[in-house]
Amino acid sequence: MNNFRRSFLKWPVVLSLCLVWAFLLPHCTNKERESVSAPDFTLKTLDGQEITLSKLKGKVVLLDFWATWCAPCRESIPHLIHLYKTYGEKGLEVIGMNVDRGDTDTVVRFVKSMDIPYPTVVTPEEVSRNFGVTGLPTAVLVDKQGMIREKIVGFNAAAVTAKVTDLTSEKP
Repeated sequence: MNNFRRSFLKWPVVLSLCLVWAFLLPHCTNKERESVSAPDFTLKTLDGQEITLSKLKGKVVLLDFWATWCAPCRESIPHLIHLYKTYGEKGLEVIGMNVDRGDTDTVVRFVKSMDIPYPTVVTPEEVSRNFGVTGLPTAVLVDKQGMIREKIVGFNAAAVTAKVTDLTSEKP
């Protein structure tokens, strides 16, 4: 009977410790992440222009990793067009980083059908890997000094807009 009582009393203690750990652990890792330098690349846009990320220092750069077959990507594009038009004068550059494999003509037709005004590149797997892209869409926000400040996986208009607002209002 005494052993039963001890084992019965252990469960509330173990459960309490687990709950405390579960609630405190996120706060331990919630400190500001250090920014890391954005991996540089030079790629040709669909219309043949060359883009080098490091040459865009002084601007906030939103890299939108997307694919034509990705429904959330298609949903996010009108929002990105709006951000591009709204914040372009404030130093925002948006680059569509298409990850489709195969026929570039499909991507060109898609960009035209969506009336995307910002530059779009067909992104090599190595570049996607360098930015740690694991899902689509992924927005990577690079600050005016060329540092990655945020990576948002999935379409989250509010989070992207808030971060673009913050970064474009920062002094260089």
